[in-house]
Amino acid sequence: MFNTVRATFSGTIDRIIMQGADGSIVQKGQPLFKVTPDEKFVEVNPEEIEQLRRERTSAYLRAVL
Repeated sequence: MFNTVRATFSGTIDRIIMQGADGSIVQKGQPLFKVTPDEKFVEVNPEEIEQLRRERTSAYLRAVL
């Protein structure tokens, strides 16, 4: 039985971790591949985003009024 494996991001498979994969039973969450993401993940603080939105909104309102 073959199942499609979908990723939550685009990337390149660097290595297949599962050895002797044909006919093997795998568990949920078991690593199968080593994947390098195509884009670099940058963690953002939600409080910083909110502050930037408030600053931009204030600047827009000053320009309009």
